[in-house]
Amino acid sequence: MEINETNIEIRTKQRFNNANKNYNTDTYYWRSKTAEIINEFLKPNINDVILDLGCGTGKQLIHLSPKIKLAIGIDISDGMIERAQETVKCKGIRNIEFYLGTFEEPNLNVNVNKKGVTKIISNYALHHLTTIYKQQAIKKMINVGGETLQRIIIGDLIFFDNPNSFKDQFHLVGYNPEVDFPSCAEELVDCFSNFGFTVEIHKLHSLVGIIVANKNITPNNN
Repeated sequence: MEINETNIEIRTKQRFNNANKNYNTDTYYWRSKTAEIINEFLKPNINDVILDLGCGTGKQLIHLSPKIKLAIGIDISDGMIERAQETVKCKGIRNIEFYLGTFEEPNLNVNVNKKGVTKIISNYALHHLTTIYKQQAIKKMINVGGETLQRIIIGDLIFFDNPNSFKDQFHLVGYNPEVDFPSCAEELVDCFSNFGFTVEIHKLHSLVGIIVANKNITPNNN
């Protein structure tokens, strides 16, 4: 099915389609570090159905697959999805599914709502969106997760301090001011307002962090 894309998404898709053959998630130390810490905060178990939005080549889900029931990866780049599918086929992994889609349209090629998603992750992907699109993306995550959703974990470029003070480190964290749109920590926390989540934010670097949002459990009075 054809993607209804924003201008931002079109540029992002082109970038990653062009780069997919040589794409390596470990190119930037902080991107691989956030992936590692996300997996720790995730606390994966054999009953988990994990959704990864902006999954790239699927490396993070491949690492998680032996510990969980099902992994679902969604990415805007058909090149990335093809590469991820080839990898799991070669490795004989049967509990990972990859689909073309976007933050705005995760259900484009699969009905995620019916998958029983328990946890959602997104690593180094939301910074491609402006803050207003991040708000919409997080709302969509919560909607597709539905009643079974327990936790959302986002690792990304997040501004805790004035980024202009760290220009000499942009290349280390993978920030390109011409094409990336990181938000400050407070803006991202506010994206979860009114959705019934308790939000923790973990600063790893002045420009990099992780948000852990846990759904509040309403006591059953019956």
